[in-house]
Amino acid sequence: MNVHFGYEGLRFSGPVITMGVFDGVHLGHRMLISKVVEEAHRCNTESVVVTFDPHPRMVLEKGNESLRFLTDITERIMLLEETGIDHLVVIPFTNELSNLTACDFIEKILCEKLCVSHLVAGFNHHFGKRHEGTGNTIMECSSRFGFSVTRAEPLILEGVVVSSSVIRDLLLSGETDHASRLLGYPYFITGRVVPGERLGRSLGFPTANIEPHFSHKIIPKNGVYAVEIELSGYAEKHKAMLNIGRRPTVTSGNTKETIEAHILDFDGDLYDKSVVVRFRHRLRDEMKFDTRKKLTLQLYADKEQTMRLLK
Repeated sequence: MNVHFGYEGLRFSGPVITMGVFDGVHLGHRMLISKVVEEAHRCNTESVVVTFDPHPRMVLEKGNESLRFLTDITERIMLLEETGIDHLVVIPFTNELSNLTACDFIEKILCEKLCVSHLVAGFNHHFGKRHEGTGNTIMECSSRFGFSVTRAEPLILEGVVVSSSVIRDLLLSGETDHASRLLGYPYFITGRVVPGERLGRSLGFPTANIEPHFSHKIIPKNGVYAVEIELSGYAEKHKAMLNIGRRPTVTSGNTKETIEAHILDFDGDLYDKSVVVRFRHRLRDEMKFDTRKKLTLQLYADKEQTMRLLK
């Protein structure tokens, strides 16, 4: 896959294109992109995905510090690489771009710059100024500008339409297993190990304190999870139990939320190392115990359950 940041100077010859943010690159996105690849092969031309960075909501919404997403652009590129697409065009999303009408965007960028011959549109895609562009807009513009259109159907799994918003809500509810099934892969967080308070070590469970690279990354609901961790510079994956929360048994209730992993089969210095955490199973809610001894006993039970689930 060739990655292009911006569209100036690109020279495509009648490609098949789809466009969207593709947050999470979930199974619904992959079904859509597979239609792009198939149509491009059928027409003996190139397949192109157009995406935007930053996420449009980061530009359009005030108070965007609280916004959370499944992936940043680096993660999206990595996931889109798996789809078999020929080209990825990353367009900087700006206020100026947001003021283009849907038909202006199609004419000035998809037609004049990218020379689209066929557009595959998502079932609920909205774009252009005030999100007024819809599938109907695309159909109207296609006859004006001379390209054909396929409108994809939604993907329904386990009784729900697969969408980024549904997956985000599942993660915030702690339903990581369900979210991962809709994504088509275990939900993951990339980050680095930062110094912590070493509270886990005092209980016999030393932990790596993980800070996500992407400050707007969705963090699943507080609780304890069985996860797999990939460490920068190490080939193998490691089993780990991970706590998200405020550690109420050993700290006051006003502490900052942390992401801490106890890696079961690794003993070494991890500070400042990059890690990828892949969520496999949710074990339980975060709990406050009467004594540290009761907490320690629960941690041993969590460890046994993690080893069994990840066996």
